[in-house]
Amino acid sequence: MRQQMVLGDFIFGLSRGFAYATLTHSSYGGWSNLEIIASKPQSRQSGQALEKLTFGGTAMYAVGMQRLDELRALQNARAPLPLVDGIGRNWGLWRINSVVENQSHVIDDGTAMVMSWSLELEEFVNA
Repeated sequence: MRQQMVLGDFIFGLSRGFAYATLTHSSYGGWSNLEIIASKPQSRQSGQALEKLTFGGTAMYAVGMQRLDELRALQNARAPLPLVDGIGRNWGLWRINSVVENQSHVIDDGTAMVMSWSLELEEFVNA
């Protein structure tokens, strides 16, 4: 079974009807500026910030609603999760910061036909 990414036991991919279309990977070098009145600011190293991943996609029908509920259950467990991509690379431990869902084309029983969603993960470091 092909997959894009696995977070804990949650699988992202077309085979499960829940694939992401975008992935943003943010990392920061830990630089800050010390303001000086009479000259340019001085650069200071204040320590590297945690990396962030933001996934985005579109899901369909009740399957998409179910998958988003599964992600929220993982979020509510409040535990770091291993992240492994489809080529087997281990990204380490990550925490779920947010799950955002936007439903549209909702039919009379409350099922959304289309859901745009985003998921924000932040690197988990407990050193």
